[in-house]
Amino acid sequence: MKLIIFLLSSFLLLNTTYAQNNVYIIHGYGAKVDDHWFNYLEENLQDKNTRVVKIALPNSSNPNLLQWKQTLKNNVAQIDQHTFFVAHSLGCITLLDFLSELDFQQIGGVVCVSGFSNKLAVLPQLDSYIAETNKDFSFKNKILHRKMFISSNDQYVPADLSISLAEKLEFPYEIIPNAGHFLASDGYREFPQLLDWLQMVIGGVEEVGDSNDSAQNQSR
Repeated sequence: MKLIIFLLSSFLLLNTTYAQNNVYIIHGYGAKVDDHWFNYLEENLQDKNTRVVKIALPNSSNPNLLQWKQTLKNNVAQIDQHTFFVAHSLGCITLLDFLSELDFQQIGGVVCVSGFSNKLAVLPQLDSYIAETNKDFSFKNKILHRKMFISSNDQYVPADLSISLAEKLEFPYEIIPNAGHFLASDGYREFPQLLDWLQMVIGGVEEVGDSNDSAQNQSR
């Protein structure tokens, strides 16, 4: 009996360690979880210490804010310094609205790709969705690592709209030349700049965790 308890405890401990970082990928309007660079991130980030979850938002060609936020709620178990969100396009303002309603201490990181909070001239069908979202970003200081990736020639989200949102959020931003809307059709099945940033910040969190573990072990 003691052996069984020991083995179960060891299994739970290993699973907790292996899934200590959670990366959630949130797609945008008209997209699916396997589109664009989403699989690329999953393939390169997922390992014994990092779990990648690509969240499938319902009816993405006719999005409903309440349904999308409920889907996020159903998929995001907890939010802490080991939680990282990657959101593309309409997924960004959806994520920000979702976070504005929650009570948490810290978020490991948030990165937006072609984010915006204003209406888009070329997509008037999203006007009511965008108007409905909460623009209260008072939680922004709880985000440990933050970033916005912007394209110089985005055909849907003008760069100035992404810059405006980045400034409201106090997100550092990087403008990438001629990246379109960071779609597969724009050549974005891989996204090395985003991957490098995520690996850097997730690696930093793991190093802090290792240091804390060492300090605790030394104090015992």
